[in-house]
Formats: sequence, structure tokens, C-alpha cells
Amino acid sequence: MDKAKKHLFTILKIAVSVGLIGYLVWDAVQRGEGVFSDENGFSSQRFFAVLGHAATHWYWLATALAAAFCAVMITFVRWWMLVRAIGIKLTFREALRLGFVGYLFNLAPMGLVGGDLVKAVLLARGQPGKRAEAVTSVFVDRVLGLYSLFLVATGAILLTGFIHQGNAQVRTICYGVFGVTGAATVGLLLAWLPDMTGGRSLKAIGRIPLVGGTLVRLVEAFRVYGKRPDILFVSIAMTLVVHTLFATNIYFTATGLFDHVHTWQRHMVMAPVSAAAQVLPVSIGPVEFMLDFIYRLVPLADGSTVPAGQGLVVVLTYRVISLCIATGGIGYYLAGRSEFAEVIHELEDETPQDGAAPAT
Repeated sequence: MDKAKKHLFTILKIAVSVGLIGYLVWDAVQRGEGVFSDENGFSSQRFFAVLGHAATHWYWLATALAAAFCAVMITFVRWWMLVRAIGIKLTFREALRLGFVGYLFNLAPMGLVGGDLVKAVLLARGQPGKRAEAVTSVFVDRVLGLYSLFLVATGAILLTGFIHQGNAQVRTICYGVFGVTGAATVGLLLAWLPDMTGGRSLKAIGRIPLVGGTLVRLVEAFRVYGKRPDILFVSIAMTLVVHTLFATNIYFTATGLFDHVHTWQRHMVMAPVSAAAQVLPVSIGPVEFMLDFIYRLVPLADGSTVPAGQGLVVVLTYRVISLCIATGGIGYYLAGRSEFAEVIHELEDETPQDGAAPAT
């Protein structure tokens, strides 16, 4: 991708983010049912009421921080296992360094390269001739994270009866989650199983418009782990814990900010479904929009509805919590500024920008 297209793509992403966040803010402060508004528009009283609630219930936010930190650390361990499983020697200390730096870059302003790419190139630099394997480990790590989002959401829908708690839109979302989970499960099994067609199936997949190249890359990546199914299953199990902690984090954050929130059981569906919006190459906006939308689809236990903007405030607070965790990467970054500058320059020359996303 040439520089002109990169700049245009970055501008487009910024425009989408600004548009989504701008709409959600307007929704929260201008509508009578907004979280920061009354019949006259913006209400400073409601705004400061949220701040006061957070100050009084700070322990919920502290617990949310602890849950988020545990989730991030598990993702570092998961990636470390995936790296070692394909023959790359990596100490856990170095995995922490690369993990924190990657996490920091994922939260960096739009226009910088994504943390996954930085992590892969840094790993490859210390492993001559292992660049393909390094990229594979990061790619598989990301795919398992996304797949497990839908596994958690599917399990929560079935266990809580969430599909029966809303309207037709809720049912459509639930059936969509079931469909994606089923298709992804079949696809990953086919990608992992040995190829019996002598490569013809892979060539056919590559000819699929728009997504063929990505699907081929997915198949090739998972076949690298064909002899280590134990690592894949353990990684998925770890990721289920990660997403359970993520949903719990969102619930704790909401409880620390507002009096009336959805139950933890509902958050086990709402949080993963909202986080799935991270597949879009836009750093900020899609997840906020999805959670705000889903919050209002289902009435609370007392029959009332969540005010517009509550999902936005919860996700933005979650991002602040993520920034607190990402400070662990600042020391690593400052200690290796020249190395990271070279990596960023290399990636900007060779690859398109991927959107930053919450850790999975």
C-alpha cells in the first residue's frame, strides 16, 4: 500500500471514529432519555452524579482494573505457549516485554502500526530465519481470541436464555452469534485437519473474492500447529477465561459508574458481542456503538431501559483502565526506542495499517 493510500485510509478511519463517537455523545447529552441529559438537553447535574457515583463506588472500578490486568496477563502467557510450540525459543520475561509493547501500540493513536505487527517483527528480529513462524504465532493468537469471543457469547446465550429476553432484534443477534460460532468451528477444524486434496482445496480457497488470501493464510497458519492440538485446545480454554474476565470487567465498570445496570449474566453475552466489532479496522467507535446499542435492546430487571450513552461511558472508562495497564509497556518502549523506531519504519513501508483493538 503506497503512502497516499495509507494516509487516505487513516483519514477515513479517523472520520469513522469521530462520527461514531460524536453521534453517541450527542445521543447522551441531547436526547431527553440520554445518560447526561433531561428534557432541556445537557444536564450537568447528571454528569456530576456519574462522577460522584464513581468516586463512592471506586472499589468496583479497582476490581475492574484487577480483572482486566489478569486477562491481559493470560493473553501474554497464551502467546508465549503458541510461540514455543512451533520451535521458537522465547523466555517468559521476553514474552512479557513484547506483550506489553504490543499492547501499548494497540492503544496508540490511529496512524501508528498495530501492536500485533510490532510484536511479530520484534520476535522475528531475535530469531533469524523465523519470521514466518513469528507472524504465524501472532496471527493464530488473534484468531483464537476472536473465535473464543463467539464461544463465550454462545455459551452465555444458551445458559441464560438471553435469546428470550428481548425483541426480534435480540433474537437476530443471537442467531447471528450461533451462525458465526458454528461456521468458525467447522472452518477451524477443516483448517487444522490434514489436506487430502494435494493442495487443490487451498488453491480453490485462494480464488474466493476478497477473503481468499486471508483464508489461505488462516489455513496455513493452523496447519503449522497440526501436531500440537493440545496447545490449541489449552489456548482456547485460556481465552475463554480471558473473555469471561473481560465481560466481568465491563460489568464491574458499569456497576462502578451507574446505579442501574444489566446483570453479570447479561454482560456475558453483551460484552463479547460488542467486542466482536473490533474486527473492523477502526480503533475507537465500533465497540462503543455496539455496547450502547445492545444495552438499550433489553429492558432491565425492573422493566426500565438503559439511557442512551451508558454503553459509551462504560467502554470509554474501560479504555482508561486499559491505558493504566499499558503503562507497563512504557518502560520497555523507552528502553528500546531506537529498535522500535526501526520496526515502525519497516512496517510502514511494507504493510497496511491494522486497526487497534482490545486485547483478545
